[in-house]
Amino acid sequence: MNVLVVGAGMMGFNHVRNFSSFSNVKHVTVVDPSEEALKKVASLARQETVSTYKTVEEALKNEEVDAATVIVPTHSHYKVASGIIAKGIPVLVEKPITETIEDGKKLIAEAKDRGVMLMVGHIERFNPAVQALKKNLSHIGTPFYASVHRFGVPTERDVGPSFIDQAVHDIDVLTFLLGKYPAEVSAVEAKINDKKSNDLCSAIFEFGSFTATVEANRVTPIRSRELIILGTAGAAKMDYISQDLTIMRADHVTTKYSTFDEVVLRVGRGSEIKPYFVKDEPLKLELMHFLDCVKNKKEPVTIGKDGLHALAAAVAGMKAAKTGKREQIVV
Repeated sequence: MNVLVVGAGMMGFNHVRNFSSFSNVKHVTVVDPSEEALKKVASLARQETVSTYKTVEEALKNEEVDAATVIVPTHSHYKVASGIIAKGIPVLVEKPITETIEDGKKLIAEAKDRGVMLMVGHIERFNPAVQALKKNLSHIGTPFYASVHRFGVPTERDVGPSFIDQAVHDIDVLTFLLGKYPAEVSAVEAKINDKKSNDLCSAIFEFGSFTATVEANRVTPIRSRELIILGTAGAAKMDYISQDLTIMRADHVTTKYSTFDEVVLRVGRGSEIKPYFVKDEPLKLELMHFLDCVKNKKEPVTIGKDGLHALAAAVAGMKAAKTGKREQIVV
């Protein structure tokens, strides 16, 4: 299979690194206007397996391409992906799907009209811990609340507002776990270290009978990404980074304990379950899934509609932070 990677920045570099290691990928074509970036990715594999170009037009004129991934600045997502779809090439667009909801709708419509597969790169769906939580969610009964923290260190790169850069991941994960999209949001956001964008946000998302608080920022001295979800029969705690998952079932207290410490020790932990799963790189799993869908003409785990709803939720969160009101999430 021949793959096109548009964008050779930090994330694009990792796309090329993974594709170059796959046995079913014969050739990787990389597009980026930066000569320095192209030289860096060209060093990942044997020269004959990687070719580089400055423009997509030049690349498609000279190379046969079976699938493409788009990892360019968000404002260029629609233009680049739309051009590739027009050529009938299946495409994976990194999150967010597009800069605006209207562009997202147009891109989805174009892919549908052309019969071209469109996948959105919400990488956390492929985190083995998230997959394991999805499979074992029934252990906690009916979920009714979640608290998510995604804290990161300051960056000099222009990565946009925390809602779009960070919180959108967890919005999509919650949709994946629950099987439904958020309907309303209230939020706050602030500019702490970033000179261009709000680098801190906190939101309450309403999914009907389920509520979630999502906090994200790029102002802490540590990287931390955790999710706690509560259900009628227990709770689950997951660490995205270490890929650690613990499910705690509620115990029925029928025994009398002699001290408070004994109550905390015995009752406060419940019955812990540690589901078995193999830890792996989420991006590698995501790209393998993408190529499998292309080869076997399957619908991907993250379709355009999912990416559009995640973007709409983030946009509504930013609007709620400005108005100080609860906002409807409209697609």
